[in-house]
Amino acid sequence: MTKSTATLLLTALLAAGIAGCTPGGSPDPANPSASASADRHQLLALGQEWVRCLRNKGLTRMPDAELSQEGYLQFPATNGYNWKDDLRRQQSIIDACQPIEDRYPPNAFRPRQQFTADDLRKLAEFAKCVRANGIPDFPDPNPAGEFDVTGTPLANGMSGRLREQAESACRQIWDGDVRITGGSGSKK
Repeated sequence: MTKSTATLLLTALLAAGIAGCTPGGSPDPANPSASASADRHQLLALGQEWVRCLRNKGLTRMPDAELSQEGYLQFPATNGYNWKDDLRRQQSIIDACQPIEDRYPPNAFRPRQQFTADDLRKLAEFAKCVRANGIPDFPDPNPAGEFDVTGTPLANGMSGRLREQAESACRQIWDGDVRITGGSGSKK
């Protein structure tokens, strides 16, 4: 191979995306964009492995793993299916797939929204408004800003129409995300 052919081949390889790697082929720490890209692909592959495990163990409606624009792993619900609540009721599936989940890096998921004291006050006012607008068993928020319906009549679901009506009436108090945990979903 001539020197000019070798130079041309090296230039083509670099243009094809091999740049950013050390001679051994691993991401070069001096080139963070190449490292971040490799990490994103590894993270997505790990998420897909976890989804396959969950599906193989019986959580057949588990959505596909995706990466957000910021590079966080996510499993977006489809057709209103709340896979998190479904999974919480399946301890054997959680246990079977835990070794995969344990391999997630600490920055795999978007950090949870941190609520200020003012946010929690508004969420408590929101809950009071929801109770006054047709859902008397609606709980107050927990410190994480979630409304845990475990142990309430709402744990078996609530009318989607009634929930929409109450949320619409109370939107002037809180217009952010409303996270409800511990239930089996909405009833239509």
